[in-house]
Amino acid sequence: MTHPYTRFRLLLARHAVAELAARLRGAAEIAMFVLGPLIVGLIAFAALPAMLAAAEPLPLALPLLCLHGIAMSLPVVLLRPRVVPAHVRAWLHPLPVPQGMLVRASSAVAALLAAPLALAYAASLAIWLYQRPDWLLPARAIAGTVLSFLLTWACATALLVHGAGLPPRARRTPQEAAADTHPATPRAGGFYFWHRLFWLPLWRRSSAGVRQCALAAATVGAAALWMMGPQSLPRVAGAIVTSIVLVMLAYEADLALRTQLARVRVLAAAWPIDAAALARRARAMTLLAMAPAPAALTVIGTAAGAWHGTASHLYLALAWGVAPVLTLTPPFTTRGRMALVAFAIVLLCAFGSKLWD
Repeated sequence: MTHPYTRFRLLLARHAVAELAARLRGAAEIAMFVLGPLIVGLIAFAALPAMLAAAEPLPLALPLLCLHGIAMSLPVVLLRPRVVPAHVRAWLHPLPVPQGMLVRASSAVAALLAAPLALAYAASLAIWLYQRPDWLLPARAIAGTVLSFLLTWACATALLVHGAGLPPRARRTPQEAAADTHPATPRAGGFYFWHRLFWLPLWRRSSAGVRQCALAAATVGAAALWMMGPQSLPRVAGAIVTSIVLVMLAYEADLALRTQLARVRVLAAAWPIDAAALARRARAMTLLAMAPAPAALTVIGTAAGAWHGTASHLYLALAWGVAPVLTLTPPFTTRGRMALVAFAIVLLCAFGSKLWD
């Protein structure tokens, strides 16, 4: 019989997943309508990295599989604040929950979160085992994929144990809070207000900053695999993944900026500052913060000799232009903005797939 603590953690995780799915429902509908065939193709490549790693000699295969398994658990870092919210963690911490129970409950939640990945791996394995390419070693491919998934599950469990078992942050004294709100030496200037009102909330009040860093790193990694990866990795798949992650980075940064701007406008209505100038400065700093991702893509493509021909020039222009377009356009509706995101992804995928033709 399941322990009440485990049932509560699972119920909390299901509620968080359902809430996230409801928020992304509009985006998912547009993505399935526009990118349906591409998404099916990406599912077919879900287990490809693990299968390619398993085909290597054993001394190289094991480290590659370990790296793949650890990397696939990183999304749990982004989901953890939803699965174990701070206020629930503060309430759960004083309870006399044994360490073993905490591990078992976290393992069950990790299994719930990793279930879609397991299904994608199973579908991908079935497709590749049916096709049987020359490089595929069936037994090692299955074993390598299972090993990678088990390592992902174990890492996700460890991350959830760490998130649920930490004590709540110590409350600051009123004197410290007053000193943080009203510094002893007030400073004026646009950068100071941007740092206080836009930069710090990315890291202190939400996981938006972590998500943007993860997406930026994923963009650079996907671009490197696309441009300089092994010949067995399809170029089209690299173009699709790089394009999607690049656009999602711009969308995530734009969403965080607009959400914070809506909060700041209400607060700044009574302040003696130019709110419009503050908004322009915040947009400019957001664009500057997003510039390293397309810059890294440009450098990697230049090193690989990819930027030649009309398609490559159009791709590069779109890669640099997607962030300004999302950031500087009117808000529209949620569906309108997601349609713009989907259109940008389709264009980038179309031009990126022609890069090596």
